Amino acid sequence: MTAASAIPERSTPQGDGVAEFKASGEIATCKGKTADLASYLQRQGLGLTGRNSDGALAAVWLVELQNNPDAHIAFAGFDGDARQVARARSIGSTRKEGLNVFDTGGAWTVTWFDAEGLAYARPRWETSPPGIQHLANVGKEAGENVALAPTPKGALVAAAPFGSERTQLGVFLFAPTDPAEPNVRAIGVTHHTKQPRRPAIAADASGYFVAWHEEDGSIQVSRFDASGKEGEAHEIAPEGPRRERVALVATPTGALALWAEGETLMSRALDASAKPTATTWVVGKGKWGTAASAEPGALVAWVGNDGKADGRLLLTRLGQDGAPSAQGVRVSDGINPVKDPPAIAVAGARVGLAWTEIMGPSVSTKRALLRLLDAACIP
Repeated sequence: MTAASAIPERSTPQGDGVAEFKASGEIATCKGKTADLASYLQRQGLGLTGRNSDGALAAVWLVELQNNPDAHIAFAGFDGDARQVARARSIGSTRKEGLNVFDTGGAWTVTWFDAEGLAYARPRWETSPPGIQHLANVGKEAGENVALAPTPKGALVAAAPFGSERTQLGVFLFAPTDPAEPNVRAIGVTHHTKQPRRPAIAADASGYFVAWHEEDGSIQVSRFDASGKEGEAHEIAPEGPRRERVALVATPTGALALWAEGETLMSRALDASAKPTATTWVVGKGKWGTAASAEPGALVAWVGNDGKADGRLLLTRLGQDGAPSAQGVRVSDGINPVKDPPAIAVAGARVGLAWTEIMGPSVSTKRALLRLLDAACIP
């Protein structure tokens, strides 16, 4: 069955999005804590992940090397009060975008692209350098057309271009935490794609959701079970102009999809088979939407206008049906605008957000900050 024949009834966006934002510093129950990650940054590239077992977080960012096209990949660890528990250090280098960090079964896994393709390492709090491994079947040219996500069993799952014409997406597991597992294991390939670009992937105990942008501008999605069998494809959003990359978050009943239509952030829930529910919701105005699982729905961060100024880091909660809360939280202090896509992570009862902003009106370089809040304070 093709994607076109599986299209459900199209959905008219509902609502006006989050109506009101309150500064996190004005909400006592947020118990906000802030740390400076780094200063004098020039490159774009920032990642954050959290661990529920002990509330720890790991952050990665890029540090410019003088007279060198490569940048250092910096890695550091923090506790739930933004205290540094692992000092910042270099674990590799890259000149590409696509830096990520994941909690994989209690181990930190950092991924990036270098001259050999998709690279990954497992740094520890100790300062000994981690070993770097590569996936030969995902080259450096794949770039933004690769999606990665952690799985419940600890490995990472990837969706990457597949086939001589790159008209399919291959789904495979790699970087397992269990030494008895193979380093790379193929799961399956998509059968409903035409010219897939900028995919997203999310995993749960039963399988994988894979979404992608098609050549006509539509956003499509399908579901793979744990054995690699793909179900029908469904349309999340119809054909149209180029959109920001779609994001996926698994939920107890399926998944949530998040994307931007111009300056409007949208969300839509998917059931367990990846079929979209009837309603597409307006989340708010802005760009660079990113999401983290927070049962029964998700927490969403983006950069937009809080009713007073542009360029502020905003945060809200999505229900299991994709509907946003009426109120949200302004995370950044608003003095300087956010410069790059932010990062969000849940670590136990706390939620961490990382972002960059200019260091001052006469300084061209950026600083990166980390702020931690109690998740329960987010409406």
